[in-house]
Amino acid sequence: MKLVVLGGGGVRSPLLAKSLTLRAKELNINEIVLMDHDPEKLRIFGGISDCVASAIDPGIHFWTTTHAEAAFRDAHYVITTLRVGQDEGRYMDEKLAQKYGLIGQETTGVGGFAMSLRSIPVLLDYCRLINQWADPNVIIFNFTNPSGLVTQALRNAGYDNVYGICDGPTHFIRTLEQLFNVCHGELDVTCYGLNHLSFFRDARLHGKPVMDELLNYPGLYVNTDMRLFDKELISILHDELPNEYLYFYFYRDKIVRSIKAHGGARGELIRDINRRMIAEINQVSDQDPDKIFDIYIRHMVERETSYFAIESGKTRPERFPMPTLQEFIQLPDEGGYSAIALDFIKAYHSGKKTVMPLMVPNNGAIPELRDDDIVEITCEIEKGACRPRSIENIPELQMHIIRTIKRFERLTVEAIHEKNRLKAIEALLIHPLVNSYSIAVKLVDELLEMYSEYVGHWS
Repeated sequence: MKLVVLGGGGVRSPLLAKSLTLRAKELNINEIVLMDHDPEKLRIFGGISDCVASAIDPGIHFWTTTHAEAAFRDAHYVITTLRVGQDEGRYMDEKLAQKYGLIGQETTGVGGFAMSLRSIPVLLDYCRLINQWADPNVIIFNFTNPSGLVTQALRNAGYDNVYGICDGPTHFIRTLEQLFNVCHGELDVTCYGLNHLSFFRDARLHGKPVMDELLNYPGLYVNTDMRLFDKELISILHDELPNEYLYFYFYRDKIVRSIKAHGGARGELIRDINRRMIAEINQVSDQDPDKIFDIYIRHMVERETSYFAIESGKTRPERFPMPTLQEFIQLPDEGGYSAIALDFIKAYHSGKKTVMPLMVPNNGAIPELRDDDIVEITCEIEKGACRPRSIENIPELQMHIIRTIKRFERLTVEAIHEKNRLKAIEALLIHPLVNSYSIAVKLVDELLEMYSEYVGHWS
């Protein structure tokens, strides 16, 4: 079977290549393709990926290409991980937000809206090509940000074979398992809401309720994402734990001040790290993969260490190793977002039930939302079926935020589909991180001009 990574020239591709190659045979995958329209990044990061994959399992047909038809032909699985507009687009989004005193993070508010403008039209084109050339039963895993909003757009367009994936909820649950010192899968925590706007409840260890124990665990506010939040806020949320990205909503003023004091946001930092990385790698011969990998991993550790640091003023509690190429290949694999796709594939085809958070149509799971609303929710996957858990008695505060952002997502998708400027303005007007008609008008008009090559002319 054939698996394609769309956006395979991204900086995380070597990590993805390791995960995919390690589990390929287990899932009957014998061909892995990294496809990207950027030949330079594909040469660099696809080249590192090829070294990793070849060392792990030379029996897997692993290759890279800039040609969509060659990549998608007869593909059984496609993982989308595009950054349309690349790092410069993210930087420009954030600078526009800062101009108006707003948060421009790429999955929330004006940043998420801007990235949707660039990403959705491109992904719709790719989905048409996938349906044309891939296996008739192809499954698409969307990791392109803002993942929930993009997945909503693709599903609305009739691509019922698309599932949204995000490693955030799974990573958070794993940190909770570490608190209890149990293996992955032993702690069952229900996730519900929207992507980067989800909540966690009903923790159970071997079937026994442990939510109260978890809430009072000393390490919760030190060694997990909850270090970002005040305990009093958790009480206001009726003892449900928020996704780390809700920090942007609950501490908006603090983030704006921090970004202003720092002189820039994370997108600018990432852009600069990637530029330094690529420039340094280009000084090394392609025949020296060990040296290239040393440069690569050093910059990736810098990226990981800086995650959320500008916004929160706090560094992550994790310590990240800096292995050599050979050590990296031999280290146990943590999976990341690829593990979600691979676990889905295994359960969907084998019949052995797996539980994981995914982005799927609501279908009554949250009664207050429409059936076709894409939600991020704990799902049970087994042979040929993916069922979201039913969520009852959602606190009004949580439901208010979810309803508001889901309406923003619906309006954004409709605005892009219809090229409707007024719906775009309304979408930003109601978003809590904008919440101003006059600013929404300026943002929409400036973004439509900035990204006219992606969105065309709007009325």
